Amino acid sequence: MGTLSPNFSADTLKIHGEHQALIVDLAAFIRALDTLDCNSEVLADLSGIDRVSVFSRRLIAALPEHFDREENTVLSPVAQISPELAQLVNELRKEHETLRLELSAFSLAVKELESSDDLYDAIWQVKEMGKNLAQQISRHVALEERELAGFL
Repeated sequence: MGTLSPNFSADTLKIHGEHQALIVDLAAFIRALDTLDCNSEVLADLSGIDRVSVFSRRLIAALPEHFDREENTVLSPVAQISPELAQLVNELRKEHETLRLELSAFSLAVKELESSDDLYDAIWQVKEMGKNLAQQISRHVALEERELAGFL
């Protein structure tokens, strides 16, 4: 059984705070996605695309850093406590990798949206991928908060 560092409590509070902020950002991100309209008048109002792009860039920049920080400061120490927790940590790390790949694919879709000749299909793809990504991240955060409740 490993021992936890003196900074562990502060680190877990920081991660918990990041989770709370992420949930707020994801709700705003979904609202921005909902403003995207895939009808024939889509060219009339592109403000939704700007809002989605802002939230997308924020996620693309912050999420990988959050995963790295969480894995180094919380998950690695927790994995040392017991074999059961080590298994949970491995599952969470696998989810981080899956979410990184989904985020990368979404990032590419947003870039393509900005230069697409077929705006209707590009918007539809960004909207679907974005909502799916937001749901996956939300479920992941809820899982971490539930399974690591004694630490976060």
